[in-house]
Amino acid sequence: MSPVTTQRIWKPDTGITDIEVPWRNLAATEIEGIKRIWAEQQERLKGTRQLSEFTERLSREWAIETGIIENLYQIDRGITQTLIERGFQADLLTHGSTDRPPSYVINLLRDQQDALEGVFDFIAKRRDLSTSYIKDLHAALVRSQSHTDAQDPTGKLVEVPLIKSDWKMQPNYPTKRGVMFAYCPPEHVAAEMDRLVAMHSAHMADGVAPEVESAWLHHRFSQIHPFQDGNGRVARTLASLVLIRAGLFPLVVTRDDKEKYLNALEAADAGDLSALVTLFAALQRAQFRKATALSENILSAGADISSVMAGLMKAAEKTCEAREQEQMSVFQHAEALERETVAFLERLVPSIQPALLRVSSRGKAFVNRSTPETSHFYGAQIFENANRHLNYFVDTSSYRSWVSLNMTWERRARLVFTFHGIGRPFSGSMVCAPFLEFRDTDEDEQVHFMIVPVTDEAFVFFYNEPLSRIQERFGSWREKAIAVAIKELGERL
Repeated sequence: MSPVTTQRIWKPDTGITDIEVPWRNLAATEIEGIKRIWAEQQERLKGTRQLSEFTERLSREWAIETGIIENLYQIDRGITQTLIERGFQADLLTHGSTDRPPSYVINLLRDQQDALEGVFDFIAKRRDLSTSYIKDLHAALVRSQSHTDAQDPTGKLVEVPLIKSDWKMQPNYPTKRGVMFAYCPPEHVAAEMDRLVAMHSAHMADGVAPEVESAWLHHRFSQIHPFQDGNGRVARTLASLVLIRAGLFPLVVTRDDKEKYLNALEAADAGDLSALVTLFAALQRAQFRKATALSENILSAGADISSVMAGLMKAAEKTCEAREQEQMSVFQHAEALERETVAFLERLVPSIQPALLRVSSRGKAFVNRSTPETSHFYGAQIFENANRHLNYFVDTSSYRSWVSLNMTWERRARLVFTFHGIGRPFSGSMVCAPFLEFRDTDEDEQVHFMIVPVTDEAFVFFYNEPLSRIQERFGSWREKAIAVAIKELGERL
């Protein structure tokens, strides 16, 4: 048998540690904007069927993905969407759509959804986190799970009864590729969990930002690994508790996020919590973008008029002056980002044009920026990009502009950065959504265009976010988008 290396996730000399840098250095400034605007939207839509359905679908998605991350089961993507839309019914799990018995999977999904609903109830009752509640949470999450895998003395995997609602009795140190990951030993779990809850209570009193606190609580809980099994599910539920209490969305880590999630946890094991905070903030932005379509769904579906009007009257309590001030603030942010984008793209032109000239003597590159007369350009492309690729609701009624890098050779292409509102009514949030467009003319002189996405996330920014922090976030995001666009362009020259 080859030797096994031990990697200590929980450090015996220190145990779990507090947040190791000033928490404000880790905070994501866009979260305050999400909190404020989501709170306004919930108030405006309170009592509507659409808001209730959105919340229900979100809890189903959370329940499905938290088990997939743990390899409890696999469910194919098409069936996943059906379960999110229609609810947890065993007859929806067709043959081959999951790797476990459908009834077992459905029971696990219902347990996980019920546990999340219990978190909402816990918060509504203004209860404080305690070790007894964490044990109850564990029992709820593993209610239908009777056994778990363990390693016998020879290293062989065997099934053993699952201990529910109590700390582990034996070490649970998994071995992967010759490395044993050592968590907190059983004899120290109770004391460490008491320390975890006490530190969390101090953080709440100190007003630690929710994206920081949820990341810290998730990671330190994971270091302890107090239960025999189910620790990942409990960790994500505790993180969700922090976020929901702060007026945000549950932490939905999907199968597509798994690699980033595991990498961020490894970075936190090494003492750097920032990647986990950044990921949690990105997942909040993703849910916010989904929520922006709620008002439009209500308008198009003919929601209960009395419910909508009641919310509208509350929203109207804000003075026109305050509303205009919010809008003007984010418009100024957009104009600053546009100027930066123009300057950045103009610096690229001298490098791009020689490459185009090698392909064609007509090769040319130049930068354009919209005017009030041309701001309506690219309307169809904006909506296609948002609906098919970036998953948010476009609002161009309050503000719209664009910056484009135009390239001509035997073909024509444009890298376009569009700026506009997100959601309706406008509430002080905007997006920058780029795309690469190729235009070709066929033999009949008909022009055809093709949209190629260059980012998997529109850049969202808010009226109450400092411009310096917006610019810091925007700079790195824009560079990644441009790098993808240039690579795509090189493959299509």
